[in-house]
Amino acid sequence: MEENNNPFDAPPTSFFVQSGNQTIVDSPQENSTLVPQENSPLVPQENSPLETSPPDIFSNPFSNANLPAQQDDTKQQYVIVDLFWLINPKFYLKQQPIQGESHVTIISFNASFGNLRISCFDLTNKSIQGNLIYLENLKRTVTGTIYPATAFNIYNSPRIATICLEQLFKQIPNATWQQERPVCTVEKNEEKIRLSIKDPKNGNYFYDFIGWQRDAFQYACQFICTKGYELSAHQQILRNTMKR
Repeated sequence: MEENNNPFDAPPTSFFVQSGNQTIVDSPQENSTLVPQENSPLVPQENSPLETSPPDIFSNPFSNANLPAQQDDTKQQYVIVDLFWLINPKFYLKQQPIQGESHVTIISFNASFGNLRISCFDLTNKSIQGNLIYLENLKRTVTGTIYPATAFNIYNSPRIATICLEQLFKQIPNATWQQERPVCTVEKNEEKIRLSIKDPKNGNYFYDFIGWQRDAFQYACQFICTKGYELSAHQQILRNTMKR
């Protein structure tokens, strides 16, 4: 019998049964053309955001020091702290997400560079089993970053529509990854925050932070501008000490 790969068609209790060997599904979708464009209810600010967004300093945006199985090709390890694992509320309401809408979003803090890393995933029929959610059984789609300047602006603005500017120390000639970095945009009003990630390779996805999840996103933006600075400084001191 063909597996049902759409967990939104059934209530959470349908994930209690687990049998056989599990297959890790975490590779991004290729040649995706999903475009989650709708008539957004969010009202942008009068000042239009920048039309282009510089890329991030990562050579591999999917590396995670907390997950040994996911190694960076350059062998460089980053210190990643997961802040929130968020499941789309539509899962519990048994509602079908629209095209390009992320099923799961993980907000992490990258202590190596002092930014937020936002990772989007699709659920499979093995992702949630009872009260457990397995990262290795989530299907990774896209990942983006938010740096402190943008995070500060998001947190302090009641309403905003902005592109998340990424910070690089220098331009590397012929570095394809610099030109292919995902572009993140954030729209915020009093009811929700929508994060959209446009990835040249893996397609376009978005996630709506509503209710307490909106508060969680706000907290993450505040965190990197407060405690995050201290943690990043400790990491920099440690790296410099180890180089001696």
